[in-house]
Amino acid sequence: MTDLTLKDFMPKPETGNVILLLNEIRHALRHLAETGEPTTIDLSGIPMTKAETEEFEAALGTGEVHAEIDAGGPSEVIETSFAGVWRVIHRASEEMTLARYIEVTRIPEILVAHPSDMRAALTRLEARLELSSEEEAL
Repeated sequence: MTDLTLKDFMPKPETGNVILLLNEIRHALRHLAETGEPTTIDLSGIPMTKAETEEFEAALGTGEVHAEIDAGGPSEVIETSFAGVWRVIHRASEEMTLARYIEVTRIPEILVAHPSDMRAALTRLEARLELSSEEEAL
């Protein structure tokens, strides 16, 4: 026979934030679909138990896109099973998470090419093509 303690009869600690977050995401997705305006939800300050975090991630599921970015520390962009809903995680290292977001948007901002980067890329590509043309002429 197992000895039971009072702890065995106590409800498991839960914050109740999973259902609240899913409803917030639902409203944000409706807003995006109707207006085109994105929403970012900062998960860093929302308390959730480990079990709730796992439940939340399972509820969102995983879509087809997973991007890893190495710019000032590793970041990940993970599409959920709901079009327009993305998990974005920024880390200082593999072990230390700096920020966690849900972005409800067509494409997360971190994946969008910035105009200055595109101009620099164009300059590099044109220089490479000029070099190729000069080598062919020889």
